[in-house]
Amino acid sequence: MINYKTALIIGATGQDGAHLAQHLSTAGWTVYCGFRRGSASKTWRLHHLNILDKVKLVNINIDEPFNLNDVLKSIQPAHIYHFAGESFVADSFIHPVTTLQANTLGTLNVLEAIRHTVPEARLFFASSSEVFGPAAPNTLLSEESRLKPANPYGISKLTAQELVRMYRETYNLHASVGILFNHEGPLRGRNFVTRKISFNLARLKIDNGIPIELGALSSARDWGAAEDYTAAMMSLLEQKEADDYVFATGKLTTVRDFLRFSAIAAGFDPLFEGTGVDEVCVDKSSGMPLAVVSERYFRPFDTSARAGNAKKLLNKINWQGSRSVEKIATEMVFTDIDRRTKGITNV
Repeated sequence: MINYKTALIIGATGQDGAHLAQHLSTAGWTVYCGFRRGSASKTWRLHHLNILDKVKLVNINIDEPFNLNDVLKSIQPAHIYHFAGESFVADSFIHPVTTLQANTLGTLNVLEAIRHTVPEARLFFASSSEVFGPAAPNTLLSEESRLKPANPYGISKLTAQELVRMYRETYNLHASVGILFNHEGPLRGRNFVTRKISFNLARLKIDNGIPIELGALSSARDWGAAEDYTAAMMSLLEQKEADDYVFATGKLTTVRDFLRFSAIAAGFDPLFEGTGVDEVCVDKSSGMPLAVVSERYFRPFDTSARAGNAKKLLNKINWQGSRSVEKIATEMVFTDIDRRTKGITNV
């Protein structure tokens, strides 16, 4: 018998898991935050949100079916959110086997554990816009768009997504898929370009130093807010029927514009000069170099610019992200400046 208002977040130490834990905790849920052994140091996000003492930590490994079964039997969660796995496109070319095993077989293990231990539980699986592959210009991608991933990460997510659909239809599991376009916030890891920008602008603002090295500034993404998206995930599992949904803003923003918004938030007056690999961003007032383009950050298999159509999600739960890209950038910069002012530079 499942425990009402008890949730398990698999992969809870990441950006989405931490935000979701906060949403659920605030709503009165008992929240179990699953994380893999050895990742305890990553609980900094839960600490940042002041909820570390409001959730229950549990060791979980999606590669170990017996571990999954034991955890689910013990907790008997009503809602399960699955975020665990590999999440970097570039790394998936270097480690394709690891990526496929973690994202596909790991998800299969989660589905099997649910089927055998808590079949009445509701599942949210976090997929990715990488399942679509290249998109035609000025096209908004929806649940009906062609699925043709162009990298091992996208293939792993598509396979996992199809497994979730199959288990939903074959075993009548209440299992929904979120096809997530890029979503950002102050809890983003520093290996993502948005956080790389906010973290280093805070460094330049307080400590000066060398400019940020970035790849192509004309690269564009559909950037939403992680806090908004995770709130929608929670609402989605309250629906009677499970389905697949795109999470997106429908708007493309270039790295250049995100850098501009962020620099303004940091108190700089950004000026862009040059083109291509010679493009630089300087503070117009002081002449301080803020960012330069470096060829070593050009991706040979860079994701094409694509935006999503979240109309289906909007119609289902009356949801629409409230934060603009400018607001997201501002929040990230303000948070990083505050952290650096307090001497926090290791997150």
